[in-house]
Amino acid sequence: MGAIEGRKIDGNLSIYLDLLRLAAAVIVFLSHAHVFLLPSIKIGPLGWGREAVAVFFVLSGFVISYVGQVSEKEWRQYLVARLARIMPVALLAIAAIFVADSIGMHANAPYYDFINTGFFTPVSVEAALAYVTFTNQLWFAHAVFGSGEPYWSLGFEVQYYLFYGLFAFSPRPAKPLLLCLWATLAGPKILMYMPLWLMGWLTMKCVIGRPPFRRTSSIAMIIASLVLFLSLKVFADRIATNMYETWSLSQEAINFTYFNLIGVAVVLHLIGVASLLYQAPVLFKKTGPAIKWLAGGSFTLYLVHQPLILMFAALLHPVEEHVPMAAVLLITCFALCLLLAEVAERRKKFFASLIVGLLPVLSRTGGKTPVNVASDIDHTAPSTSQLVRVLEEMQNALDGEEKVGGIHDAPPRERASRA
Repeated sequence: MGAIEGRKIDGNLSIYLDLLRLAAAVIVFLSHAHVFLLPSIKIGPLGWGREAVAVFFVLSGFVISYVGQVSEKEWRQYLVARLARIMPVALLAIAAIFVADSIGMHANAPYYDFINTGFFTPVSVEAALAYVTFTNQLWFAHAVFGSGEPYWSLGFEVQYYLFYGLFAFSPRPAKPLLLCLWATLAGPKILMYMPLWLMGWLTMKCVIGRPPFRRTSSIAMIIASLVLFLSLKVFADRIATNMYETWSLSQEAINFTYFNLIGVAVVLHLIGVASLLYQAPVLFKKTGPAIKWLAGGSFTLYLVHQPLILMFAALLHPVEEHVPMAAVLLITCFALCLLLAEVAERRKKFFASLIVGLLPVLSRTGGKTPVNVASDIDHTAPSTSQLVRVLEEMQNALDGEEKVGGIHDAPPRERASRA
């Protein structure tokens, strides 16, 4: 689809992807808030947290495929960008879990015993190590550190990042062996939902690899995606469980079918919307910056909200008797998550520079970038000028990722002429 000019995503689609990512995070946030803070409030579709995670997986495959072609074309760039994206927020989440659980348990320890049914597991060194190394979901494991249940999806997503890195950057002769080794270590649970991630990858290929569909076809795809999604919710929602649960082969078959069909609905929606948005005038000129800023905290919101919600619920328990205060605390929780995003998620460039400084091996570029790399010489210890060039290259890689959520305000007629 001609939504990319010079292999850059069109501004309308760019902001829409941010909006979708933000909406998915808010849905997960509200689905947990409904359970623990506002159980008396009916929130309908905003309780579709499981499906929102499937949306995350598709969007993740889309974005990684995009930046892999646009900015992160060399393994060092890819590694630094992934580490700068994931590790600061993951470590922040682990710290937030520990602090919030400590406060909540000090105030009302019996409450945490009451909810110790999957949403809370007493903290342990083993679970913390599994979180830091993202091995919490290998094979049939489901490690939970305190109240950090939403962290489970990182055990899947980081493995998909690793898959892409091996596929894109490993030597051709060793590639099959390395990918087989990765699959053996990851286990069947992670492989079961890899099609969701690959759907995002293939969707990006479709979006940049062919002209936009006609308006009627685009609308038909969007309608089909909504019909498929709602049909799954109506007829299969009650028999499906969470992706990380491994109860039986029959249950796994149901879950596999359910969530991968959710992924198909997301793919149809994205392709249809991308065609329509490409043909539309600039839609988000005024609201785009606000959407991008809010979406820039969606990862933090997703990982940090649960311990804060449980802490507030422990302080208020029983929450049914304090509905107005619970609503205030829910808004406070949302605001805190966005503020915490300033510490880690919105500081990717700083952390990329820090990583390169701490790991000098990542400051030597194996690829040749005309603007940033002026020499083929590979010194054992990089000079200051080399390090500056590499930091600029890493920043360009991160900018490329952020441009998935940026705005390119080309006039509609100019964008149409570049299809």
